Amino acid sequence: MMTQGEGVAIKPRMGRKRRWPERTAIKFAAGTFERIAAVLADGEDRMAFMRKAVDRELERRQKAAERDAPKKRPR
Repeated sequence: MMTQGEGVAIKPRMGRKRRWPERTAIKFAAGTFERIAAVLADGEDRMAFMRKAVDRELERRQKAAERDAPKKRPR
């Protein structure tokens, strides 16, 4: 790493924050991408569709878990 000083022509900068820092590789059954493409809205990205689907499913399951959790009685 270069020492910052008067002789350095390039000032250090911060890079942008990653919008999607978590990554995974997933395999789908044959024909899944075609099924997704058939229901995408105009200009909608396949990855955006999958992110929304995962978010909806997570919310659904979290609400179900909260609903099904045993209720604590006040003392």
